[in-house]
Amino acid sequence: MELSVIIPTYNRASLVSRVVRAFLAEANRGEEIDFEVIVVDDGSSDDTAERLSAIQDPRLRLVHQPNQKLAAARNRGLQEARGAYVLFNDDDIIPEPGFLRAHLEAHRLYPGSAIVSRVRVPDGVARTPFQRYWQARLHAGTDPLKPGQVLGKGGFWSASISFSRRDLPDRPFGEFPAYGWEEHELGLRLWRQGVRPRFWPKAQAWHHDPVSLEGMLEKWRSMGRMAWKFYAAHKSLEVAFWTGANPLSLWLKRWLYPWNRAERLLADRFWEEQEGASSKYRFLLEAAYTRGLIEGRSA
Repeated sequence: MELSVIIPTYNRASLVSRVVRAFLAEANRGEEIDFEVIVVDDGSSDDTAERLSAIQDPRLRLVHQPNQKLAAARNRGLQEARGAYVLFNDDDIIPEPGFLRAHLEAHRLYPGSAIVSRVRVPDGVARTPFQRYWQARLHAGTDPLKPGQVLGKGGFWSASISFSRRDLPDRPFGEFPAYGWEEHELGLRLWRQGVRPRFWPKAQAWHHDPVSLEGMLEKWRSMGRMAWKFYAAHKSLEVAFWTGANPLSLWLKRWLYPWNRAERLLADRFWEEQEGASSKYRFLLEAAYTRGLIEGRSA
């Protein structure tokens, strides 16, 4: 088998079924690819199982497990995979036609690489001021990139990324207890063994996640807490300063991004419709990360 698509999901029945149908539609466009789609249902309490069971396609396999978080679900999917290449794809990222072929093409051009999809946010999802900010931020980070460009140690963007199966250990993702840094921890290990993440814009997909400021602040706060777990796994100056998990960075961040200022911004959000909102969003995200760093250090 050429390729296994691994989709971890939790309580996103409607969206994950759209993602799965988009992948399975590749065959209907004349794409002769031997692939499978593995959905790991990480303890969903909605009708995920019912919706996916209604899709009658032998290439689809549904795996159930108790809720163990994203890294564990990805690892479970890899255990089930039979493909020479594996593509990890989040349950809210819908591929464009030719997506799988583009990933396989890139692997043949760049053996020993991880292939990173070009993920964009559709205008229909960017309705609020923060959603428009997040869309612009994501696109500004990827639009200048060239096909095949190496992204660096932090470029193993696991929202949609493929690997040669032989480059991955059996349980590649460290099972962090909360959101944050698990893909970077894997990326650092892979980088050290010579694997390079490469951007491949021909593999384009659309991120249908209507993000909120509140939800993203909680994610960044969680990342701050998990920074210490990343550092505990790789005790080096490189990781300490990459994550801020060291006394000097923590002191500086506490001074630059005080949470009491963040609370004032969140109490009255009139500024979101004004010029300069982007800088305030950046401050809030950094303040949430710093708050998590403080919490994680004392945990």
